[in-house]
Amino acid sequence: MRRLLFTLLMAFLAGCATLVWLSRHSFRRAPQSIEVGLRGEALENPTLLLQKWLEAEGRLVQRKGGEVVAPELPEGAVVLLLHLSQPLTQTEVDTLLAWVRRGGHLLTDGTAAPFNDDRGLALLHQTLGVTLQNKQAGEPNLTEAKQQEDTDTFHDGEQPYRVRRTARWRLVPEDAKAWSYSLGDKGLEVLLTRVEGKGRITLTPDLNFVYRDSLGQLDHAAYVQRLLALQSGCAPVVIWSRPVELSLFSWVWEHARAPLLALLALVGAWVWKGWPRFGPMLPEAKPQRRSLLEHLSASARLLWHGGAAPHLVACTREALERRAQRLNPAYESMDLGARAAWLAQTAGGNADAIGAALDARPGRSSHQLAQDLLTLERLRQRL
Repeated sequence: MRRLLFTLLMAFLAGCATLVWLSRHSFRRAPQSIEVGLRGEALENPTLLLQKWLEAEGRLVQRKGGEVVAPELPEGAVVLLLHLSQPLTQTEVDTLLAWVRRGGHLLTDGTAAPFNDDRGLALLHQTLGVTLQNKQAGEPNLTEAKQQEDTDTFHDGEQPYRVRRTARWRLVPEDAKAWSYSLGDKGLEVLLTRVEGKGRITLTPDLNFVYRDSLGQLDHAAYVQRLLALQSGCAPVVIWSRPVELSLFSWVWEHARAPLLALLALVGAWVWKGWPRFGPMLPEAKPQRRSLLEHLSASARLLWHGGAAPHLVACTREALERRAQRLNPAYESMDLGARAAWLAQTAGGNADAIGAALDARPGRSSHQLAQDLLTLERLRQRL
C-alpha cells in the first residue's frame, strides 16, 4: 500500500511538472497594444500631451485661458494661441502685439475649434495684413474638414517634416516681403513668420496635430520643436486657450450620462403611470363586510346623539336587573340601597355610583347618563 501511494504521488508530481513545462514553453508570448481611450485630465485637456512633452524637453509650461490681458503674458515667453471659442477683440490684439514687441513669441492656430473658419483670429490677421483663405469655399461641407499629408522643408538640405494638416485653409499675405520667412506654394502659405520688435510672430493656418495623441504621429512633435526654435533660447511656454463654455446639460451628459438616462426613464415611467387613460371604467372593488358588533355600535351612537340616551340606560338597567334576579331570588324584594350594596359586594365597584345608576328617576344630565351607562354595563358583564 505504501509503495502504491508513493507511486501515485510521484506520478502526480511528474504530471504537474509536465504541465508547468508545457505552459512555459508551448505558447508563444507576444506583446500587444490595446487602446483604452482617454481618461482623467486627458479627457478634459486636449493639449495635455503637448504640455507634458514640452515639460520633458526642459521648458516651463503654463496653461491659461480666457481674456488676453497684459499681466497674464510672461515677458519673453512663447504663447501658443489655441482652441478659441470666441474671436479676439481689437484690445486683445493690441495687447498681444505690444507683448510681442517687448520680446515675446506668438504662435497661432488659425482655424482652432469650434469655428473652423476665419473668425477666431480675423482681427489679428487683418492687423498683420494676412487673409485666411478657404481653398474649398465652393464645395459643400457635408463631412468634416479633409486633411492631407505634406512634407515641409524649412531650408535646402534640411531634413523634411511629414505633417498632416487641413487641406482647406491657407494664409495669403498682402505683402509677401513683409514676412522674413514663408512656407507654402503659389502664395498659399502654411507658415508665416517675422521679427516684430524684440519678439517674433509665427502664423499657421492649422495646428490641429498638436491636440491629444496626434502630436506623437508622423513628425508633428519635431515640427512643433522646429517652430519653437525660430525664437532662440529655451523660453517658457504658455498654452493659451478659450475652451467652449459647455452648458449644464452638456456637462451632465458628458460626465453622468448613465444616471441621467436612468433618471429620465424613471420620470417617464412615473408620468406614464399617472397619465389619464381612456376606455371603460373598471368596477370598484366591493367593500369588506363589517361585523354585527360594528353595526350595533354605530346604531347605538346614532340613537345616543338622537336623544335616546335615557332609553339606552333604561334597557341596560333592565338587562342588569334580570341577570341579578337570576343570581339572587331576593333581589326584587330589596330596596335601592340594599341592591346597590349587594351588586358592589358581588361584582365590585362603588356602592354610591351603583345606587345612582339604579335610580330610574328622570332629570339626569347627558354626562350623568353616560356615567350610569358605563357603570351598568360593567356590572352586567361582571355578573
